[in-house]
Amino acid sequence: MSKTILTTHNLSFELPHETLFEKLNISIERGDRIGLVGRNGSGKSTLLKILAHQIEPSNGSIETRYSAYYLPQLDFSLLESKESVELYVARHGSSWPFIQKTLLQWFKTNAIQPAQWLKTLSGGEIVKLHLSLAQAQHPELLLLDEPTNHLDAAGLQVLKNFLMSFSGAFVIVSHDPFFLDLVVDNIWELEGKIITRYGGNYAFYSEQKRLAREAKARDYEATQKELKKAKRSLQVEQKRAARSKKEGRKQVHDRSMSAMERGFFKNKASKTESRQRKKLEEIIQTRTGRVAELKEKKRRVTHLVFEQDARGARRTLVRVENSILKVGEQTLLTDINLQIMYGDRIVLVGRNGSGKSSLAKAIVGQYGDVELAGKIQKSENLKTAYVDQKYQIIDYHLNLIENIKIYNTNLSDEEIRRQLARFLFYREEDVHKKAAILSGGETARLTLAMVTAGQIDLLVLDEPTNNLDIETLDAIADALEDFQGALIVVSHNIHFLERIGIETALVIHQQRIEGMLSLPTNPKTFYDEIVSKEI
Repeated sequence: MSKTILTTHNLSFELPHETLFEKLNISIERGDRIGLVGRNGSGKSTLLKILAHQIEPSNGSIETRYSAYYLPQLDFSLLESKESVELYVARHGSSWPFIQKTLLQWFKTNAIQPAQWLKTLSGGEIVKLHLSLAQAQHPELLLLDEPTNHLDAAGLQVLKNFLMSFSGAFVIVSHDPFFLDLVVDNIWELEGKIITRYGGNYAFYSEQKRLAREAKARDYEATQKELKKAKRSLQVEQKRAARSKKEGRKQVHDRSMSAMERGFFKNKASKTESRQRKKLEEIIQTRTGRVAELKEKKRRVTHLVFEQDARGARRTLVRVENSILKVGEQTLLTDINLQIMYGDRIVLVGRNGSGKSSLAKAIVGQYGDVELAGKIQKSENLKTAYVDQKYQIIDYHLNLIENIKIYNTNLSDEEIRRQLARFLFYREEDVHKKAAILSGGETARLTLAMVTAGQIDLLVLDEPTNNLDIETLDAIADALEDFQGALIVVSHNIHFLERIGIETALVIHQQRIEGMLSLPTNPKTFYDEIVSKEI
């Protein structure tokens, strides 16, 4: 028998200039496995925080009968914190021995040490730490905000197993359709201030949305035809009425008729015209309203655009032979042999901490404390762009225009505006916003706008799907389909990898780079192969 864990009554949340949602009445039962989806900024994270009693709603109430645990999105401030892991765990009401046991039991890792500063942990390690904290509290309800960010395939598998064995209920916000299909059996869509419920997993939800769009398109076309027909009828009626008036005036001036007869014809012509015109105008008004209702609110740009290198020749960009990768005194990879050619599409996967990001940095030349030693050749005048996980190139004190200008000093104001528009920043209030108040998705889009403003040969994206809604991910994927240069992606988001046409898959395993047998075009086989390498 199901057990109600949480119920809301007319829940609303208002910002100074926007209402995120209103009058939400939802109920969560024991055993519910819910995926919460919606565009960036629709209010998903806010709703989870309200359900977790992290923030107060503007209106309405929440009735919680059992304990809940909220796992927040990764806050990059944690990656700068000098607080120790043990102190952080204690501050969240748990003991380090229990967390250590959970990390070893669930995640097969003892790499996290109690005396470590949080800033020394990877994003994936912090997510695993939070999941262990959740396990320690034995909640009946889990509220998970983008838990798949930064997780390797092994971590995703553990998270999947954890959720599938969880006896309570969970609501998960995720941008990863493949993972949602593995763990949820209900999709809630937060859009237009309301929640729409779809039974089934993400694939079922996606199919229902597609069918609804097609039905709406057919209805839209039919209604448009009816509107055009009504407008033509009104024109015909106006011409007929004009003729009737003319004929009525003749009869009115017909002296063979009595005054009563002339008045009758005059009133008849006037009433007929008024009645028909009113009827047709009502039809037109109704059809116009219906057309407006059915018309999709299309974004001004639904397809991001990357600049292309005009040379476009199939040539070797980077060749690495018999090399090693070191970070400080630590050797991460040995016997590195890579050839990257113009037009290549490569995905790089592996466990958290295996060296994926370090290798990506080394390939584009952003070394820092990363050293790639050996025989390395790069093509003359190689143009590269690198997008890191933390979006470190952004100056959060500046607005969007200023950030682009600093990174691309040769661009005119018009070119900057055009570049921002390519990445869905159109409005005047958007381009003048301080970067500090951007959402995670907006921050990612700004970073991409900054690094791709010029022509590039090699684009390296390190976990580009983090913080982006599925709609924006699809827009980026569409743009990458047209990108002709070499592309290297560090990601475990199989839906995204499938969309961008990955042709070569490399996995870091036991300090070496190995080619994979499968590709994201076969998602389940690809996922299983990664897991087999990482566990």
